[in-house]
Amino acid sequence: MFKEEIGRRNFIRKISSAVLGVWTSGLWNARPSVAKTENIPTLEYRTLGRTGLKVTTVGMGVMNCSDSAVVLRAFDLGINFFDTAPSYMGGRNEEMVGKTLTGKRDKVFIQTKLSFGNEKRMRDSVERSLRRLQTDYVDILLWHGLDSKEEVSDPRLHEIMEKMKKEGKARFTGFSAHSRMATLLMEAAKVKDHDVALVSYNFTHSKDLREAVAQASKSGIGIVAMKTQAGGYRKEKMGNLSPHQAALKFVLRDTNVALAVPGVTTLEQIGECAATMGTTLSQREGDCLRQYQSFLRGRTCTMCGGCDGECPKGVPYDRFLRAMMYRDGYENDRLAADVVRNTVASQSAGRCSECPSCLAVCRRGIDIQAQITLAQQILGNKSA
Repeated sequence: MFKEEIGRRNFIRKISSAVLGVWTSGLWNARPSVAKTENIPTLEYRTLGRTGLKVTTVGMGVMNCSDSAVVLRAFDLGINFFDTAPSYMGGRNEEMVGKTLTGKRDKVFIQTKLSFGNEKRMRDSVERSLRRLQTDYVDILLWHGLDSKEEVSDPRLHEIMEKMKKEGKARFTGFSAHSRMATLLMEAAKVKDHDVALVSYNFTHSKDLREAVAQASKSGIGIVAMKTQAGGYRKEKMGNLSPHQAALKFVLRDTNVALAVPGVTTLEQIGECAATMGTTLSQREGDCLRQYQSFLRGRTCTMCGGCDGECPKGVPYDRFLRAMMYRDGYENDRLAADVVRNTVASQSAGRCSECPSCLAVCRRGIDIQAQITLAQQILGNKSA
């Protein structure tokens, strides 16, 4: 039932259109014939830690994608790893992934997520995910968005995941994290309870995070990188600067990373991402990333892991910064509002007014207090 290694598939499929990225959904479903001049990416594989799974170094982050043609295109390009979650689009994201990959289950690896609650609630969540994904099991089940090393080493979380494995609902387990990644990865390397870690990791990352990724990988944890594009800005917004292939190449240059799951929404984007496999970062692309770095500085959170200090009032400022990144970079107000809607965040944000300045400091020059205030003003009503 489980397939440990996926070899290179035949790419030539029957699809309509001679130009990559311009098909409509109707034409895609017809799928007559592919142009003979279309480039086939060189597939590159790495082993996902102790799981032993042979994954393409570029997977697909499906979170913001509502077009099944893009998922199918990723499969046709040879990509074999798809990341989703029950909270993405209220479950519709999992449904779309499951429907699109019907008949292809033994050729792909699916990763989804679980939030902590009572056991019945968690079991119900896993069962719903399996129904939406139209599968009896997921290859990887992650705790969604852990924040502290205490959570990483919590024996209750480990016990639940072990049950999911024994019952055949998940082959491997782990966690995802958007903040404090270095601390969480170092803790995970010690406790050895997790098979996989999905962490924010990009060209703006701190030295501490890079070292923690290496340590976790050395301990056998399969590292999956997300937020690789540091905000995913459209080139039109950056004066036609186009750094996204370079950003992906930068992450994959670190061989401690098994694969990256850039979030894509269009046929053109998935084609560009797939084309980075087996390639290296050029000097020109390095210069492009430096320009992108300048564009981002002081503008938005890139999940670099370089925050210094904690809020004495307990405000989870990292969540507000992430919400503003979703709004400014992803241009997705719905996703940003979902983050602000978080109960802990919404109840504690008002405490910012009690401090004359923020004790938490961003090494990249972001005014954290101003970003939180802006998030409340712009997204507060939308999250109500």
